[in-house]
Amino acid sequence: MEFKSIIHNKTGYNIFSYSASLAVHIVIIIAVIIILNHDGSSMAGKGIDVNLAGEYDLNPGSTPPVKTPADSKPEPENLPVNNRRVINNPLEEAINNNSEKTISKNINNEKIESVLPSGYYNFAGAGTDTSALVQVYSEKSLNVKINYPVGWTFVDQDKQKKLDGVTFWANNNIFNPPPYIFLEVQEKYLFNPSRYKYNTKLKNTVAYYNDPEELEGQVSQVFYIRTDTDEDFSIKLIMNGKDTFIAFQPVFFGMIKSFNFGNSFF
Repeated sequence: MEFKSIIHNKTGYNIFSYSASLAVHIVIIIAVIIILNHDGSSMAGKGIDVNLAGEYDLNPGSTPPVKTPADSKPEPENLPVNNRRVINNPLEEAINNNSEKTISKNINNEKIESVLPSGYYNFAGAGTDTSALVQVYSEKSLNVKINYPVGWTFVDQDKQKKLDGVTFWANNNIFNPPPYIFLEVQEKYLFNPSRYKYNTKLKNTVAYYNDPEELEGQVSQVFYIRTDTDEDFSIKLIMNGKDTFIAFQPVFFGMIKSFNFGNSFF
């Protein structure tokens, strides 16, 4: 009988011990929940932004770190256009691209250098850039057509009801001062091939030209277009700055190759 009493007492003690431990844990959990709710409501009341990514200190009164440009994240593609930096000028993109690349090609299995010793592009060996040449000038007296860059404008002159010349210039604030391109009708009897260092045969005409000329920071280059018709033509680019001129040359070459007249195209 005494042995049974001891077992009964021990069992009752264990039940009491487990119950007390469970009650203590419940009290601790309730206290933790109350504390967390109190802290969360306190931070919300003070207007503190809780960042789950852990970028900011959540302590009240702390100051978010200042982000440097290097820490900036790429701008989302789905932002409105007016909230994103968008380069949508084909001419500006073309110039930026041309300033970072070298163009070369082979003609009749003979490699022609795309860059001259002076650093300028070689018309015979370099490629063209027509991505910005989205506007077209055309007239009826000589059936002249030529593509010219977006953001440019022109004024033309007639002589005895025939085209005498066209002046193109940039008015898109990319350049200051703006570059000019002059397309002029030439008298054939005045042509002298010895005045030109290079010549390149196109489809049904020949382009004669020299290296670009520099004068007091201004660079110019003239292409004389020799034809089999009654008129010859010249196309001249004038621009400030050697580096800018070089970057624009592939666009200028594209204009020259887009030029056509009469019933011929090249």
